[in-house]
Amino acid sequence: MQPEYRNNRDDAPRVVGALAKSFADGEHIPPHLHRRGQLIHAIAGTMKVETDDAAWIVPPALALWMPPAYPHSMVMRGDLAMRTIYIDPAACLTLPQQPILVEIGGLLRELILAVLDEPLDYDEAGRGGLIAKLILAELERMEERKMHVPMPRDTRAARVARALLAQPDAIGGLDDWAEKAGASRRTLARLFRVETGFSFNEWRSRLRAIDGLARLSNGEPVGSAAASVGYASASAFSAMVRRNFGEAPRKMMRG
Repeated sequence: MQPEYRNNRDDAPRVVGALAKSFADGEHIPPHLHRRGQLIHAIAGTMKVETDDAAWIVPPALALWMPPAYPHSMVMRGDLAMRTIYIDPAACLTLPQQPILVEIGGLLRELILAVLDEPLDYDEAGRGGLIAKLILAELERMEERKMHVPMPRDTRAARVARALLAQPDAIGGLDDWAEKAGASRRTLARLFRVETGFSFNEWRSRLRAIDGLARLSNGEPVGSAAASVGYASASAFSAMVRRNFGEAPRKMMRG
């Protein structure tokens, strides 16, 4: 399906445009793109964002940089309060040309809220212009948090991947998922390995780690986050996160 074009702040009269918008739990935004680059961020709720190549789970402690004209779709988990900024394409030339997940520091978070208090045609020589310049300077310093799952392109494997994204604690082994996908066990295993770089079990483990970490970031206890992604104990979940990312869950989501 051809992604639709969504204007939002694409016609903002300044280099930086900001948007505050609320979404209901489970709300889905189909594949779309913007003329501008977008820093996708919410102060409450969690987003699942997907492109043709990858998927991210974005809690309030993090944000996803989306380059100009990059198709993506979104699903909201929990009532979501989006606070996002749109950057003129000319100002995106020195910014990442692929989507990256980044930590939202206190300064950038406050700058986003501050520019929302300014009119769209803020005075470029005044407070609004200073805030916009600081936002651009902070975006130049973005460092990627490599917490995503690659998405397979084959329709059968992609169907399985999306089902697991929707329900990371879903049970069933490779045989069960191959049957649901209409593929043989060997074919599904090969598709995940070739198209994502991970085995099926490795891919699912990585997804569960990322989803659980997002829940921790939202304040869930470790035991609750572990259960939500299919682990019977906090220690088993912590060990799985360490296997995937080399650090304990609390250390990864600190700050």
